[in-house]
Amino acid sequence: MSYDVLVYGPIFCDLIFTDLPAMPELGTELFAGDFTVAVGGAAIVAAGLHRLGARVGLIAELGNDPLSALTRQILDEIGLDRTLVREHDEPLPQITVGLSFPQDRAFITRFARPKHPPDLAAILRDHPARHLHLCSFLSALETPNACQLAHAAGLTVSFDPGWDEAALHDPRIGAVIAESDLFLPNDAELRHIARAAAAEDAVAAVCAMMGQGTLVVKAGAQGATAYGPDALPRAFTGVLPVTPVDTTGAGDAFDAGFVYAFVNGLPLETCMRYGAVCGGLATTAQGGTGGLPTLTEVEAWLSKLPS
Repeated sequence: MSYDVLVYGPIFCDLIFTDLPAMPELGTELFAGDFTVAVGGAAIVAAGLHRLGARVGLIAELGNDPLSALTRQILDEIGLDRTLVREHDEPLPQITVGLSFPQDRAFITRFARPKHPPDLAAILRDHPARHLHLCSFLSALETPNACQLAHAAGLTVSFDPGWDEAALHDPRIGAVIAESDLFLPNDAELRHIARAAAAEDAVAAVCAMMGQGTLVVKAGAQGATAYGPDALPRAFTGVLPVTPVDTTGAGDAFDAGFVYAFVNGLPLETCMRYGAVCGGLATTAQGGTGGLPTLTEVEAWLSKLPS
């Protein structure tokens, strides 16, 4: 089977609490107004691309534990192709508890990875694709030659690292950044990778790492900016004028919209706008996948996006 995009990264069973009065403190108990169970991680990007009409291969892992069973059920309900999801006869609990507020969120995550990573070279040989999206530092660390394999097979590569204080300073992450065609961190991740407090210093440092790739920095309510190899801005997008309900997975939804437009050969400015619409609409429902738009919905919202 061939795909438009391969999405490689961990998938999580997300337990998301919303309508919270405050952040919890030790020794206290809070009561959430609402709660939902959803899939997170790489599954959000894959679901976003699927909703837009792309053929998506999800390279991920599931075990024989109850959380994996629930995740498997949700993937099937979304309609995601599980051909490239490896099934393991052992527990692989991958769970995120999200405390979500209208403008931000906090997570607690526990993950388990299999002893051996997927054979990406074999996947690329047996399942031709146009683009590889590396979702999370975990995929980059377990397959550090992912960019080389994908480029050799004729694919372009994007990378969104996610947050891990130690991993973002790992030399293997730096090597993947250097070889990526698109690097899609948020502002905090960018500054941490660059060890820089000032945004312009962080951009300059990471663009110097990347060579000829494009850096896209997501800054939440401040929008997103794309930079060329010279560290100069090439495109900017504002945020969609919506009332957020749950910001879980908004960055992954942005990635899905951006990658969809990129794979279809649209200009950088349009890729940014697709990302902004997908990321914005994703916040209007609980869970990372509940508000993901179709292509028709994206096109209807493009005119409402501030420049």
